Amino acid sequence: MPSTRPGVERATERLAGLVLMIAAAGLVIMTLVIAWQVFARYVLNASPQWSEAAALVVMFHFVLLAAAVGVYEKFHLGFRWLVSRLPLQPGRNLFLFGQVLIMGFGAAMAWNGMALVDYTSSHVIPTLNLSRAAAYWPFVICGGLIMLFALVHCLSLVRNREIDPWS
Repeated sequence: MPSTRPGVERATERLAGLVLMIAAAGLVIMTLVIAWQVFARYVLNASPQWSEAAALVVMFHFVLLAAAVGVYEKFHLGFRWLVSRLPLQPGRNLFLFGQVLIMGFGAAMAWNGMALVDYTSSHVIPTLNLSRAAAYWPFVICGGLIMLFALVHCLSLVRNREIDPWS
């Protein structure tokens, strides 16, 4: 059965799925790094210096990517309790207002994340020999995804594609 949703919504759904798979892979990678660290420390008696920093950088990436998907899936904080108790049109208006606030948050996150990337690009994480900016790029990416996902929710609501936007 062919989908009746516009191409933008289908593309955004695929993007959210891809981002979630990358986040899940990050969780697996972090688990493997921590497992290696524990094994090396307690069995080999030689803890790798790079493991803690690597796990932290990977964690920044997958947690923030998963948070962006949370905006797409509407798992984020919002006015859900109030919106669900209002009549349809005021509820839709409040939901739209919430999405605009979320877009503003995403923009601030991307903007300030880029400032952190610029500020730390010459700093190096010694145990990884990697620019400190690698730890802050996820804020830029997550902010951009949050803006995109909230914008798609707004467009869907305005085009009356979402009958019950808060569900």
